[in-house]
Amino acid sequence: MSDEIKDWLVERSARLAAGQSDGVLSDINFGEVFPFVAKPLGRDVLARYIGPMLGGQVGGLSRSDPLILDLNPMAFVAGRPYMDLSAYINLPSIAYQLHLLEAVDRSKGRAIAELARAKRLNPVRISAAARLTLHLAYFRMGLRSLWWLLRRRTPVNLRDAYTRTTERLRALVRRPLDRDASSVLLTNLDREFTDESDPTKDGLRHLGLAMFLHTALQRLCDGRIQPDLLDDLAKGIPHNPTTAVSLDLWALAQAARPLADVFENTPPETQSRALQRTEEGRRWWMRFEQFLDQHGHRGEVELDLSTPRWREDPSFLLQTVTNYLRHPASAPSPPTMLAEGQRRREAAATAVRRKLPVPLRGLFSLLYERYVLWLPFREAMKYTWLLGLEQARRVYRELGRRLVAAGHLKAADDVFWLRQHEVRAWAETGAVTWTQAMLESREREWREWTTRRPPPLIIGTRGAPDAALPAARPAHTMVLRGTPVSTGQAEGVARVITDPHHAELRPGEILVTRYTDPSWTPLFFTAGALITEIGGVLSHGAVIAREIGLPAIVGVEEATSRIATGRRVKVNAHDGTVELI
Repeated sequence: MSDEIKDWLVERSARLAAGQSDGVLSDINFGEVFPFVAKPLGRDVLARYIGPMLGGQVGGLSRSDPLILDLNPMAFVAGRPYMDLSAYINLPSIAYQLHLLEAVDRSKGRAIAELARAKRLNPVRISAAARLTLHLAYFRMGLRSLWWLLRRRTPVNLRDAYTRTTERLRALVRRPLDRDASSVLLTNLDREFTDESDPTKDGLRHLGLAMFLHTALQRLCDGRIQPDLLDDLAKGIPHNPTTAVSLDLWALAQAARPLADVFENTPPETQSRALQRTEEGRRWWMRFEQFLDQHGHRGEVELDLSTPRWREDPSFLLQTVTNYLRHPASAPSPPTMLAEGQRRREAAATAVRRKLPVPLRGLFSLLYERYVLWLPFREAMKYTWLLGLEQARRVYRELGRRLVAAGHLKAADDVFWLRQHEVRAWAETGAVTWTQAMLESREREWREWTTRRPPPLIIGTRGAPDAALPAARPAHTMVLRGTPVSTGQAEGVARVITDPHHAELRPGEILVTRYTDPSWTPLFFTAGALITEIGGVLSHGAVIAREIGLPAIVGVEEATSRIATGRRVKVNAHDGTVELI
């Protein structure tokens, strides 16, 4: 309770918010959370690159536009990344579509929308000219989105563009770094993040169109079509890069069946050595390395620059292969689940057309067809541009190795305790502006921050009043409630996972977690159901769960503390209840 009322250390990136002590910050963003305390270099990268990218795409302006830098939405509370809503709310695409916040995270989104309507978000003050600029940009962005929506060819062309960019970035991360000067590495990295000529840099707008189509279909069918049919419209969507990763991993698991004893009886961290002892194991490892070459830029906390990617530490993937090898032969396989999802989606579309009044059928067909084409972009941008973030990690670690060789750091990963301007000054002039004592102080501060959990909503520097957030439930409650986002029912043993790094999820177990991001998707195919504390109908977990037909409930408050691993639970994702048996 003390965490709700005490002052928190707040850092804001918005230039117009510098020195202000009011405003509202939230850990809500576009369907995911940043579940980590960022080290100094990671904070600077998020503020310099990710914040302006988000603001520029939502605002309809260039990421380098001074107005976007004035309203940079990235902020930090005790080192944890947050969204500065008091800056963001100036963007018309947020202010005029508050319902999308609820679609992303129902409980916090609703609280934030209520605060905005009550004019309690304390928006950063901007001039009348700046407000006009933002509204004109919003108008232009709306026209452009309408053009994208009407042209069936647009998402097809964009899919090809994402493929080309992904391959270009894969080639980039394969390229050795040791031949380039330190300043050149940083200049090239800056160009990679700031160049806006690539159409995939509009990825957030592509996601926004997918969200619009989802909402439009819901409103068109509301009261006319049962929820189960609406859920089925999102099943078996093709060209989703996140599910493609899981299917490729499933194929690897099938190839590993002759090696099942090695996977079952060897810890993931030593499986590589165990597999190298046989010719069959070496052949399988070669296939696994090909998988890593394609998808190894992902990771469990992949927006944290200091966290290893799968390519560096594949323990999670090897554990997932072990989980897949336990998959009962009688249970549907991931390819079967997706094929069944596609069949149900097509059958649902036919049924909806029959149930709708004749004047609405044509509109439904247009929206549904576009929905299938655009929904994969919910995952595409992140899949592609995480290669860019991996390149940033490679560059900074290479600079860390050079700093170790020069005697300025003790270990290469100590580079993450530096600030971005300190690294740049050294790369360009050779000047060392830090001391070992400074780095040790930053590390102590970071470790202290990792023990704290700020509230999801911060007003000024304090937690939001209780009235702004859902009331806490009594500890003895036997039925928990949340938002059903993928219909169905399941009963089984709960498995609470807060860190997927060594996640052992047995087939049929109910996955209970605070949040999910795309790297968690391989776990979905062996889960009996999904329960998360965070999310809405358009959060990552909800989209993937609907696609494969996994019963899912999101927004279940304190699920990871109220449900214990081994507890039997009954999930009813029709009415959004979780019964503790």
